Amino acid sequence: MTAPAPNPTSADTFQPRRRQVDLRLVPMGFVAIILVGAVLLMLPWAHNPGHSLAWLDSLFLATSATCITGLTTVNVAETFNGFGQAVLLVLIQAGGLGIFTASLSLVLVSGNRLSLSDEQTIHATVGRLKQARPLDVFIYACVFVVILELAGTVALFTLMSRANPSADTWQTLWESVFHSVSAFCNAGISIYPDNLAHWREHPAILAMVSILVILGGIGLMTLINLRFYYFWRRDPRRRGRLTMQTRLSLLSAAVLLLVGGIAFWFFEAHHTLQNATFSEQVSWSFFRSAMSRTAGFNVVDVGQMNPPSLLITMGLMFIGGAPGSMAGGIKTVTFVVLLLTAWAALRRHDEVQFLNRRLPPKVSYVATMIALFGVACVVVGIGLLMIFEDGHPASQTHQHWLAVIFEAVSAFGTVGLSTGVTPLLTAGGKVVIIALMFTGRIAPLVLAVYFARPASPLLVRQPREELALG
Repeated sequence: MTAPAPNPTSADTFQPRRRQVDLRLVPMGFVAIILVGAVLLMLPWAHNPGHSLAWLDSLFLATSATCITGLTTVNVAETFNGFGQAVLLVLIQAGGLGIFTASLSLVLVSGNRLSLSDEQTIHATVGRLKQARPLDVFIYACVFVVILELAGTVALFTLMSRANPSADTWQTLWESVFHSVSAFCNAGISIYPDNLAHWREHPAILAMVSILVILGGIGLMTLINLRFYYFWRRDPRRRGRLTMQTRLSLLSAAVLLLVGGIAFWFFEAHHTLQNATFSEQVSWSFFRSAMSRTAGFNVVDVGQMNPPSLLITMGLMFIGGAPGSMAGGIKTVTFVVLLLTAWAALRRHDEVQFLNRRLPPKVSYVATMIALFGVACVVVGIGLLMIFEDGHPASQTHQHWLAVIFEAVSAFGTVGLSTGVTPLLTAGGKVVIIALMFTGRIAPLVLAVYFARPASPLLVRQPREELALG
């Protein structure tokens, strides 16, 4: 007798099934944090005397802080007292750990074991460093956050004390803590009425803020990879290696910083920077370049900038920072993969190769998906804003509709730069911006993690047929 063929379905039932992380926990967790923050910001003892806050503005600010965007409908320094500012700081820190770290912490707290696909996702993101466990990744991420924010606080406190020795010590310390956390988390929220224009004539302070923003924008996974890279060792096996993800993150950050700084100086040297010295022009241009991709700090009036500068800023805001970082946007590595894919197609290569490595086709598919999703979100957001703001003050500013479009890109990129139309938005416009901030912060990373899981194989392969494109 012939033995019956094994039943794959029945065989699978005898294998232990691993529980996968439900990615819906991440947006649900952020929604919970936003709602709690909105309630706390509404409390009367969170406001300065004579100031109050509407529910929609409270929800707007809580979303902006948690999604580390930086757009505000009210002046934070004038509206909130120490308690209200502390609530904003906690929301910034909670959101600043990033989608990847937040989802990882939810799994660790719940005590569930990660499935094989989740472990593969983490190893792919970290770069298979020492076969790092999820707990190791989470611990290293928290350690880096604490150390860098603490170092930033000490540096800013020293610089601010020297710049203004007559200021109250405790107030200076609080300003240092707040801006160190806000900078490293790429939030761009300031407790100065004029944002960081307060320190525009102190290049050392601006440089320190820029360093914190850049470190937060290159990604915790990049910092962890650098932690395992001992460049001074001669033995390659003991030295370790920089993953392609790390090299692309560092390279793209440097190139975009340089290109943005030169472009801003070129277009604004005889406009918003015309009254500054050459050294101040250079300092402010590169500061603006660093802020445009990640954080919303500013030292010049964005609403008075030339249209080409605003267009360049929108491009940088849409690209954003590195994957797994505090920054938003479609991410720098996604942008580089799109360029490499286009270059490979132009050279009629059937594979994408870069830095002596070959990229799997799946990477190009995911990058295209994330970019198209980002474009769709921005286009829909702009369309809704045009409906809600038509005939209202937000569309009648100096920049007209360009200011509204700029606002939508800034919200999706979770950057926080504004031409000044945020307080002028209607209730419907504020809701649209809230949705863009939340989507821009949550969606790209969740999509990347989702598509990084093993794909389901096709049971039936249909005949191949070519298509004409272009």
